[in-house]
Amino acid sequence: MKVFYVKLSLLGCVLFFSCGKTSQELTEEARKLLQMQKYEEAILLLNKAIDKNSKNAEAFNARGVALFELGKFKDALLDYEQAIRLDSSNYKPFYNRAEVFRVQKKYAEAIQDYNKAVQKNAQIADLYVNRGVCYYNLQDTTQALTDFRKAVELQKDNKLAWFNLGNLLFFSQNPVHIQEAAQCFEKTIALDSSFQKAYVNLAQSYIRLNQKEKACEQLQKAKSFNNAEAIQLYQIFCSKP
Repeated sequence: MKVFYVKLSLLGCVLFFSCGKTSQELTEEARKLLQMQKYEEAILLLNKAIDKNSKNAEAFNARGVALFELGKFKDALLDYEQAIRLDSSNYKPFYNRAEVFRVQKKYAEAIQDYNKAVQKNAQIADLYVNRGVCYYNLQDTTQALTDFRKAVELQKDNKLAWFNLGNLLFFSQNPVHIQEAAQCFEKTIALDSSFQKAYVNLAQSYIRLNQKEKACEQLQKAKSFNNAEAIQLYQIFCSKP
């Protein structure tokens, strides 16, 4: 009988420590699950974190991220709004709410939230990348260009910033801008050698600069990925008659 009671006592201790985690500890565990893309499991932990502390703004924001990844945009917005009510000094829920609006193509609303996020933390490159995309979709190429330039200034290894900057410069009538576009695509490829569209756009930049040999070289690389656009352009510009 003594052995039985000892075992029961030890089991009780394990349960006590499992149930005794703080709201912040549960939130941190949930973040790790988010990184592993285990969104449903993260939500269960974040529900417990919020039950323990209904003023845990980080838990609401993190649960919003999980809901967003599951495509539950309405619920995600509610969590981001609650996170903002609890802590309006943090840029993250403004940024995350903007992401919902961007995906929903509500670009003006997204820009408003990106602006608020930038006011709270102006050093996050992705804020400028994604705000730039919204400006571009609203046909404000001047502001989009400014944002993409700021993004690559803040984060030299942000491939999407370089790629988007290159795309905007490519459509300029100024040969200097087209040359700069080519350099942007080159940097994109240096950061991600599997970025097929960057090869294609670099080739088209070379075509506009009358550098056919370089263009065909890049199209050949894109063809190695079986890229349909590269195959078509190669046939037009590089195949011998």
